[in-house]
Amino acid sequence: MKNKYPFIAVLLIAGILMGGCVRDSQEETGNIEKENLLSVFKEGLISGEQANLERFGTSTRYELQLELDEPYAEITGQEKVTYWNNEDVPLDKIYLRMFPNNAGDIMVVSKVLVSGIETPINVEYKNTALRVDLPAVLQPGESAIVELTYAVQIPTEFGGNYGLFSYIDGILALDQVYAIIPVYDDEGWNVEDPALNGDMIYADPAFFTVTIHAPADLVIASSGVVVNEQEKDGMKTQTVVAGPARDFYLAGSTKYRTISQQVGETLVTSYYPEGYETGGEYVLEVGAKALESFNQRLGTYPYTELDLVGTPMEAGGMEYSGIVAMGIQFYDPETDFGGLSAFTYLESATAHEVAHEWFFDMVMDDQIDEPWIDEGMAQFLTAYYYEDRYGSAAASSYRESWYSRWSRVDNKLMPIGLPVRAYTETEYGAIIYGRAPLFVQSLRDRMGDEVFSKFLKSLFDQYKWGILTTEEFRAVAEKECACDLQQDFTDWVYTQ
Repeated sequence: MKNKYPFIAVLLIAGILMGGCVRDSQEETGNIEKENLLSVFKEGLISGEQANLERFGTSTRYELQLELDEPYAEITGQEKVTYWNNEDVPLDKIYLRMFPNNAGDIMVVSKVLVSGIETPINVEYKNTALRVDLPAVLQPGESAIVELTYAVQIPTEFGGNYGLFSYIDGILALDQVYAIIPVYDDEGWNVEDPALNGDMIYADPAFFTVTIHAPADLVIASSGVVVNEQEKDGMKTQTVVAGPARDFYLAGSTKYRTISQQVGETLVTSYYPEGYETGGEYVLEVGAKALESFNQRLGTYPYTELDLVGTPMEAGGMEYSGIVAMGIQFYDPETDFGGLSAFTYLESATAHEVAHEWFFDMVMDDQIDEPWIDEGMAQFLTAYYYEDRYGSAAASSYRESWYSRWSRVDNKLMPIGLPVRAYTETEYGAIIYGRAPLFVQSLRDRMGDEVFSKFLKSLFDQYKWGILTTEEFRAVAEKECACDLQQDFTDWVYTQ
């Protein structure tokens, strides 16, 4: 099942390597080492989340070194990945996704090491996946260390990635500037040719230690928290830690200014280019209110920081772990789109992306095969933001936008539970962002607010830091409402 993520209680010892795997020998030493390895990540977690770190003893660890040099035409990187086999079957290979290559062959891996031994470079799935053949089969509970040397050319126009990975107008946006291990489940490794629409990340929670070498005047926003920074000769070296997290993102610019607000134990910071103060302040206001709403509705946001960063992009926004990127085109309140103020779009997009911190980061789904879950839930939760901030009339008005989206395909009764590749671009926007939240709202209407609220919290609690499937979504719903939802899922979700 796709929610399978057994946190196998193996002990961590740095010194004994056998056949490319780290094996355990002394229980007491292993427990001490495990605690030390995880303790550095406490700084980025609120107090209630720190005690849960012990469950992640065998989560993947990424150690990244990134060189950011002007004029930012190319980023060079070193990546070290410690991967534990948390499955119940032996593995003879590991895949790493190279998502920058969704926009063309711009990421090139020049060297691969497994436990210090160089191994052939095998790229597959239109150059978006690196296959690492292991020198010895990795048994359940064992770990392997994979090291990569790579370089990435930085596009200076939107291209095929909506501008999410680019250097445009003095803003460096680095969406997945490393290779990431996908989920292994009952289907095997989740690798495939990139889809034309939709998001690509499908990953288990992991931990990131990232060293960034960059010009001293480059203001950097990223996942996680900075635990060390030093400057010398006009350059700075920043060490950032993040985790548990599904991914790592960073953006930077010498133009960035910041404004912050404290919400509980979380510092919310808006990064915006000079001259966009009004938009930057508004994003902070919306982001803070959305955080308050979702904290109350679902469960508390886990990190001590939430960054909201304005970047050039063709989309309205994009979610990452602990940080969201917003389309800078909406930061000017004097601009209108289709007769509506840019801030109308900016508000809904900001709340939507913040909602993804619950359904994407903390609760993951297969965004390629079941995109309705995280996108439908983020859309639905955005209506909660409007309801909590402005009242039921405002929420009802926002829900009308779902019908408007659905109408783009003439309210076609197309299942929301299809994989990304099954939809055209128009259908994807209409069904996944329009019909999917309408389905969630229909469940709320059927259950009533009290039962539905209990269902949402149960769903979040049960699958926090796990992976949620359609059938598991249905099972929790049926349990909480004590009802049969077969017909509801047949009418809305399943293929007819």
